[in-house]
Amino acid sequence: MTTRPGNAGPLPDGHNVEDKAAERGVYWVGAGGVCQRVHLYQGGDYALEDIGEFFSLGQAVPPSSLTPLDMADEITSALRLSAAELRELKVFADSQSFDFEPPFIEMCLEMYRFCIDRPGDKHLFVADF
Repeated sequence: MTTRPGNAGPLPDGHNVEDKAAERGVYWVGAGGVCQRVHLYQGGDYALEDIGEFFSLGQAVPPSSLTPLDMADEITSALRLSAAELRELKVFADSQSFDFEPPFIEMCLEMYRFCIDRPGDKHLFVADF
C-alpha cells in the first residue's frame, strides 16, 4: 500500500496518477514529519513560494532538506512562517484579495486558519504542485 500525506489513510495498490493529482495541495508539517493537508490545490497559476515573493514573508526551505518526509520526492516548495508572519499573511490576504487570484488568497487564509490554535512560533508548510 502507498500512504498519503496527512491523515487521509492509505491508497490501494495500483492507484493512478489522477488519484495523486486530486490530492495535491499545501501541507503543514508537524512533529515527527507528520503532514496534514491545509489547502487543496485549485488549479491555476499560484504557488506556495508566491507568499514570499508577493508579501516578503517566510523563509524558503530547500525541499531537498526535507528527505525524512514520506512525500519528500513530491515536494515542489517549502516555506517556514512564524506565528507573527501568519498573522501578517492574513492581513495581506484580506486587504489585497482583489489583487490576486481567489485560489491564492484562499490558500493564504487556510494556512492562517489552520495555525490559529497550533502551538509553536514556527510553522513549516510544503506544497506538491
